[in-house]
Amino acid sequence: MRNISKVTTGTITIALALGLMGCSPARSSNESIDGSEAKKELAIELKFLQNESERLINKDAKIEDKTFQSYKNDFNLLSASINSMSKVKTQSNNELKESISQLEKDVDALTEKEYVKSYKRFNSSKTIYEVTLMNNMHDMINATKDWDEDNNELALFDNKHMRSSEAQIKKDMGPAIDHINTLSKYKIELMQDEIQKHRDSFTKLQLEQLKKATHNFDLSLDNQIKSIQAYKPIGEDYSVSRGFSYKASEKYTNACIYITDFESNLGIAKAGDFKKKPL
Repeated sequence: MRNISKVTTGTITIALALGLMGCSPARSSNESIDGSEAKKELAIELKFLQNESERLINKDAKIEDKTFQSYKNDFNLLSASINSMSKVKTQSNNELKESISQLEKDVDALTEKEYVKSYKRFNSSKTIYEVTLMNNMHDMINATKDWDEDNNELALFDNKHMRSSEAQIKKDMGPAIDHINTLSKYKIELMQDEIQKHRDSFTKLQLEQLKKATHNFDLSLDNQIKSIQAYKPIGEDYSVSRGFSYKASEKYTNACIYITDFESNLGIAKAGDFKKKPL
């Protein structure tokens, strides 16, 4: 990307949370619980999902996408916790009916010991992160990685318009900014909703790391928008746009540090998500 600063933090090794974390804040996952208690708690969550599924299927008006996304995360969290193969991916009535029906059978089939293990997975920070946050978090890594022209809208815009006229640049500014707001910014909102929903399941440090990571990704996107808005044709003063580009890269790096620490503390590492910017 034109005149973008290099990420100087070097190769950052990231730890992916391949475990699961849960949404019931009432009890610590380390706290003792017997099979009957665990069964009761999971039955409450299943009943909630049954009611929500029915509401989505029998909707009288358009359901907001955030409502479905929240349901999908809640459903897949319980499903993953009990090792069920039933998953929700799309807001299809057939899929909603089939998935909740299968989940009911899978919950009923659990043994006393499996109820306890499932309940602990359901309430673990790893489960919650992997199921409800990790995919969007890593989408934000790509969306704010300043040399990723496949996912970073500013990098794509810069590559496309290095030799464009001012008229062409202005024509494409709106769609580029809309893309950032409707796709990347929207995913930030979804993550913030999930973090708030599950805030009692995270430690104070984990919560701080997640909030700071999403905040820095959000700031990086803000600076992408500002850089696009200030973009100038080649040969003109590009300093303002370049300044915002530097800030976007800086905020990306900050977010990487928080997510690296968060995921590393979960105990499972994966190299390659954060890399030094190529020369």
